[in-house]
Amino acid sequence: MNIILLETVGKLGNLGDQVVVKAGYGRNYLIPFGKAVPATKANVASFTVRRAELEANATKLLSEAKNRAEAIRELTVTIITKASDGGKLFGSVGIRDIAEAVTATGHQLDKSEIRLTEGILRRTGSYVITLQFHTDVMVDINLVIAGE
Repeated sequence: MNIILLETVGKLGNLGDQVVVKAGYGRNYLIPFGKAVPATKANVASFTVRRAELEANATKLLSEAKNRAEAIRELTVTIITKASDGGKLFGSVGIRDIAEAVTATGHQLDKSEIRLTEGILRRTGSYVITLQFHTDVMVDINLVIAGE
């Protein structure tokens, strides 16, 4: 399926690129979420007219993401949960818990913006968590998990 990207999609392309993707990915994800349109003659002509508007919107989103990242850059979040004497948690700390803890500090954070490369956390200690606000804007914050 040949499509035109309406925004930058990680590992696929940038705004305005015409790319070939599998039909299911295009039909079920990119097109319904407004990230792309089919590359028909009418859509190509429409895109050239709307290109400046889409680029301005992309620039605005990037600057907002940079502002959010700068505001949260030096944040240290502490989560207190039940743990054994050896530091093993009774349960785990996942992206939902981290998002709630960061939001409680006054910074808005969505679960989809958290990148846990090693999966959920099952032990007490200090961790560095990566937040991705935009495809080009990532920031690390400190997370401390302490036992009760």
